[in-house]
Amino acid sequence: MPAHDVIVVGGGPGGSTAAWRLAAAGLRPLVLDAAVFPRVKLCAGWVTPQALADLEIDPEKYPLTIQPFSACALAFEGARHETRWERPASYGIIRREFDHYLLERAAAAGADVRWGIRVTGVAAGPAGARVETERGVFEAPVLMGAGGHRCPVARALGEISEHEEVVVAQESETRLTPEWHQRLAALGTVPELYVEPDLRGYGWFFPKQDVINIGIGCTGGSNGSLLRRRDALVSALGASGRLPADLPLEPFKGHAYVVRRRAPRRLAGEGFCLVGDAAGLARDLSGEGIGPAIRSGRLAAEAAAGLLRRGAGLDGYAREIVRLYGPGEPGWVGQRLARLPEAIARAAVRLILGSGMMRRRLVFGTVFGMREEAP
Repeated sequence: MPAHDVIVVGGGPGGSTAAWRLAAAGLRPLVLDAAVFPRVKLCAGWVTPQALADLEIDPEKYPLTIQPFSACALAFEGARHETRWERPASYGIIRREFDHYLLERAAAAGADVRWGIRVTGVAAGPAGARVETERGVFEAPVLMGAGGHRCPVARALGEISEHEEVVVAQESETRLTPEWHQRLAALGTVPELYVEPDLRGYGWFFPKQDVINIGIGCTGGSNGSLLRRRDALVSALGASGRLPADLPLEPFKGHAYVVRRRAPRRLAGEGFCLVGDAAGLARDLSGEGIGPAIRSGRLAAEAAAGLLRRGAGLDGYAREIVRLYGPGEPGWVGQRLARLPEAIARAAVRLILGSGMMRRRLVFGTVFGMREEAP
């Protein structure tokens, strides 16, 4: 009899959430991650009320860095538009802290968590799953791929399309000295998003207590345009006074992910399923991936429990993911919008950003998942 019921490859928010729910249900999950936690994780670092509700975390009781945001600004073509809510619509967190906290919670619930172990091969089928690592072979009836954009389970079993739209990003996360914290706080604590002129990405400036996160992401940035966009963002922040020239920033580092619009990965099959970024679930346009990772982790845990206890297949999990996040292919409307001339697309963006209601509902509510309360 295998020592574990489910092997979860990847200990980020999706994998740790799945393991936590599995352990709470009385099952025996094993989590494998190549990194050693707490580890640096590049991410702008904001979570929505819905994500915290899915994690059953009260933001008032979360013991680590968390910054509630009840306002956010969007800037495009020199115009700045600020939206405010009566209650927090999102929260800034530090991924290094947040991910470690969730993984430790999974371990406390009974999950077997092992980090610093790199997966070198995977297989799954009706007879169960087999995972090869640098430290031996592990077997279990069910396998979950939750290892992010380069997840080995997704690479082996996800039937990844060559047409996936990869977003590349760079960011700098800097913890401020008390003097710098006080100086920047005087400039305001409203996070700001800067839509790129060609609509291929956006930059951000997120203050989170004594930490600031600055970054930019775009499609097709591997040709060097990402660096030009980053330098332009830093220059604009300096010119606006948001980023004093003498502020010492941590070096910018890069990462990549795919958005759901062009990520028709195989979400589940005989004995396996994909979760979070491994499934290509980052929100279209915004790239927000923490919320979808957490929700898919919960759903994957429920599906795995159903398979182990009732023999229910994992295809129901795949159907629910498609219902929530789409099939991973642009629909008729999306195809037509993609063909709009750039001038018309920019005019549409100006119209949307100029309307308070459309900003609140369409941009923040739909694209970024930012609402005052979990729906």
